[in-house]
Amino acid sequence: MSSERATLRTTLFSDELQTVSVALAAPSAEEQISEIVLHPAIEHLGAIAGGVLLVSAAGDRLDLVARQGYEDGAQTIWQDGPIDARTPATDALRTREALFFEHVDALKAAYPDLERQTGAVSPVASAVLPFVFDGHTLGVLVLDFHEPHAFTPAEKQFLRTLAAQSAVALERASLHARLLGEQQQKVEILESISDAFYAVDFDWRFTYINRRTEYIWGRKREELLGKVYWNEFPQAVGSEPYHAHFEAMRERRVVRLEAMSPIVGMWVDITIYPTQGGVSVYFKDISERKRIEARLYELNRVLERRVEERTRDLQDLNAELRAYAMGISRDLAEPMRRVHGFVGLLERRLADQVDDRVQALFAQVRDEARRVEGRMDELRQLALLERRELREELIALDQLVVQVRSDLESLLKGRKVKWLLGTLPTVMGDALLLRQVLAELLAFALDATREVETALIEVDGETRGGQVVAWVRHNGAALSAQEAQQLFEVFGTPQAESSGTVRIGLANARRIVSRHGGQLWAQSASDGAGGVLFLALPDKIGAPATDS
Repeated sequence: MSSERATLRTTLFSDELQTVSVALAAPSAEEQISEIVLHPAIEHLGAIAGGVLLVSAAGDRLDLVARQGYEDGAQTIWQDGPIDARTPATDALRTREALFFEHVDALKAAYPDLERQTGAVSPVASAVLPFVFDGHTLGVLVLDFHEPHAFTPAEKQFLRTLAAQSAVALERASLHARLLGEQQQKVEILESISDAFYAVDFDWRFTYINRRTEYIWGRKREELLGKVYWNEFPQAVGSEPYHAHFEAMRERRVVRLEAMSPIVGMWVDITIYPTQGGVSVYFKDISERKRIEARLYELNRVLERRVEERTRDLQDLNAELRAYAMGISRDLAEPMRRVHGFVGLLERRLADQVDDRVQALFAQVRDEARRVEGRMDELRQLALLERRELREELIALDQLVVQVRSDLESLLKGRKVKWLLGTLPTVMGDALLLRQVLAELLAFALDATREVETALIEVDGETRGGQVVAWVRHNGAALSAQEAQQLFEVFGTPQAESSGTVRIGLANARRIVSRHGGQLWAQSASDGAGGVLFLALPDKIGAPATDS
């Protein structure tokens, strides 16, 4: 069971890292980067809360810039403070190593004075991940848990990769901010000090040169006025700026370009305006901006390369785990068939010697064997899911729900079930796979209401915010927040609400929806009676959104 859960979690980690890398690709502010990283870290490790602390510009403090999951105004051990204090966050920065405290005694043993210093109660378990880029520490990511948490190797690798992605994004954001600051400073300077400027007539003779041009070229205006441009600077003949000058002169239009100056060997921004007497030219040095752009490009390449490496490693691991799952399913198939055969043989040989109690035990063995075989089939489906190519087509969800309800007739025998079917939107997707998703959702709703005298199951949906959202509401057992979060994990279905056949099925459903670019989630009904399962898919048809 642990290997199957590891297979799914590793796949989810790989997908989430890819999603985070896309979100971090564009330059963002430090607060935005922190929010992008916090959500998947908290969600996929089952943490109750988390935060991001960053090193101040002066390098002498840690400042809490983002947090999620804590109550407003709640005091925690993660606080602003001097960087030389002894706390888990500052120690992680000093050692440049992740810290994992799997129970509260471990944290208190390492930092006995922490609660007194902060005035806050220590969490049961915590993780502290430093952001390190090229040997420089930028901050930490912290996660808190309300119960002991044994961090698996896959979870640690996921958090370390997330921290590495965050460090690259934070460094890029800092560099981008410096770039914007430098650009703004240049704008302010150019407002008070003119660009380099010169003018030539139709014969390319200099008619005016300002002091800035003198400085850049290293030539006095007296040496150049009245002289032919290309005679004084023959190295410019045939260059990109040379052709741009002739284009502006010939076509009588403004020409702007960024090019390496053949005269002084630096990057310049050149704007050439046609005038009545020839052309006027403004230019300025942009070498520093080009250097920063090249650095940003290199940082992007570093981030992409690291993501590709991590993704490739996780894909290799996924392939091995899928092969392992297939092998287990295949190797156990024959022994389970033998169990069926041996039970049948014993029943026939002992038919006249056993009482009803023994017969019931035989039946129980057969049921358990069938249940194990069902689990093996679902495990095999989970392993094969990645290999199946999506075959997208237009699907009327309301018709698909009717078909699925008909398939589940065997679960309705001896029960009172009232169905409320709304008008569901049409989506683009793989009909066979989405039918499996709806079957799992409806089967779960039926299981959750099996103790209710008259089960009420509502299926409805709408298009909103660029998504098609459908939901299955039931009046059965309600879900806690933790149960709702674990519902779609392998073997994560709450025991009280499952007949034992939908645990891997719901995990399969979540993976199918993820491949469609959508989401599955669950929550208790607003009135506290029953629960709701939600399915969201991208609106690829472009139907008008409805108000909700």
